[in-house]
Amino acid sequence: MSFPVIVIGAGGHATVVADALLASGVEVLGFTDPLPALGGERRCGLPILGDDGILAEHDPAAVRLANGIGSTRANDATSLRVRVQTHLESRGWRFVTVCHPAAIVSPFAQLGEACQIMAGAVVQPNASVGKGAIVNTGAVVEHDVSLADWTHVAPRAVVCGDARVGPGCHIGAGAVIRHSVSLGADVVVGIGAAVVKDQSAAAILAGVPARKLDRKT
Repeated sequence: MSFPVIVIGAGGHATVVADALLASGVEVLGFTDPLPALGGERRCGLPILGDDGILAEHDPAAVRLANGIGSTRANDATSLRVRVQTHLESRGWRFVTVCHPAAIVSPFAQLGEACQIMAGAVVQPNASVGKGAIVNTGAVVEHDVSLADWTHVAPRAVVCGDARVGPGCHIGAGAVIRHSVSLGADVVVGIGAAVVKDQSAAAILAGVPARKLDRKT
């Protein structure tokens, strides 16, 4: 049974999420956003309905939500993404998994609850994608990779086979994680970086090969 969906958020990521849902034939009712000035505007031809208070007008048994809050760093935007979804789930709302029809996902891969696989992404056999994780436009998750909950693999990034990516990590656009490398929780990998060795603790990694940066940098 297919349910209509409301997208939480109305920024760039929310627009991409709505586009993927529409391409999959899902009915999208519109967006929510906390900024009153956005009320009445449209994204992908769909209205911004108001702030999250409009959810009171809908029945959680008949409508689903999609998380449109993107992430740019593991310890700020992702935590907002987690907090908002966790709060709404505690009120009885359920979030949909988003998979663009132009993504390639092996039937032998495992997709977690409410994860998001965007256009052109590839998820190979025996890979697992955790709850709320994002595999963004054109990203590649190779065989036997484990992406933990709330990770974000940004556009054109590549996670090579058998790598382990911990919860809340952000893999920047165009970055590469070498085969069998393990990353701990909340690691941020910079744009275009090449990670060739394990990083167990939260850190910012940048460069080719990637090195740990001071978080004040």
